[in-house]
Amino acid sequence: MLWTEKYRPKTINDIKGQENYKLDAISWAEENDMPNVLAYGNPGNGKTAAMIATARTILGDGFDDNFFEINASDDRRLETVRTTIKNIAQSGVIGDVPFRIILLDEMDGMTSDAQNALKRIMERYAGNVRFQITCNDRSKIIFALQSRCANYHFTPLPIDVMIDVVWDILVAEEVTRFSLDEITTFIGGGSLDLRRAITEIQAAKSSNSSLEKQIEISLEDYVEGLNLIQNNKTSALSYLHKMLVDGRSVKEICQGLHDAVLNAEFEANIKFKYLRAIGEAEWRSTTMTPKVLLSWMVGQL
Repeated sequence: MLWTEKYRPKTINDIKGQENYKLDAISWAEENDMPNVLAYGNPGNGKTAAMIATARTILGDGFDDNFFEINASDDRRLETVRTTIKNIAQSGVIGDVPFRIILLDEMDGMTSDAQNALKRIMERYAGNVRFQITCNDRSKIIFALQSRCANYHFTPLPIDVMIDVVWDILVAEEVTRFSLDEITTFIGGGSLDLRRAITEIQAAKSSNSSLEKQIEISLEDYVEGLNLIQNNKTSALSYLHKMLVDGRSVKEICQGLHDAVLNAEFEANIKFKYLRAIGEAEWRSTTMTPKVLLSWMVGQL
């Protein structure tokens, strides 16, 4: 089983970091009430896990019957709001719970029309349902929704907190091949969020490789893409487009190329030129067609 799933926080008290959110959520549980919530920030900082843990704490034994998770990037259409979400919102609660909870994950991928329709559902069924919204980019959420939610910025977890979480997992899994010094160096020296750190360490444990070697393995595809960009841009374009077809997002591709460039032995001026183009591509990823954007990035490089 994936450690990122196995060791997700189960209750509000299990949430690591994000103290402002955690303190408010504890008070909601004590009062058996909560506002609509908007959690925003970079991927891997625990937004979705915190929302689910909050819902589990408040709903208790009624969680399975009254909690609904919808990936708003996948179900981004206006029809999803008018049918699926509305049907849940207008249905009565099951069991002894104060309300139903709907988690709309990655809401910044939902269209403006769908968001406007959601605003009306929030108002009409406020006595029956609460909404939890997560997103990476809050500017993609219409202001009318932002103003109807308690807004929380989920910041990157401190290095010491990440080390403690990972070490507790290794102790629970009875993994002894990594020392605390190795874990500290691995997390402290990389641009890793907690989710990726846990994933890479589990992969290193499964493949019996070192942590440094595991990072090299995870970047192999991006190093190959970087080599093609340098030597054969036509092949590089096809290679990156295939990554899209295989299910990787532009943000994921940009992050991988970014780390590959940092590890490459380029002259400083070349390295910063590449990082500038990759960074701009990642910034444009919320507004441009993925295939066109990757073509633009390769052209810039």
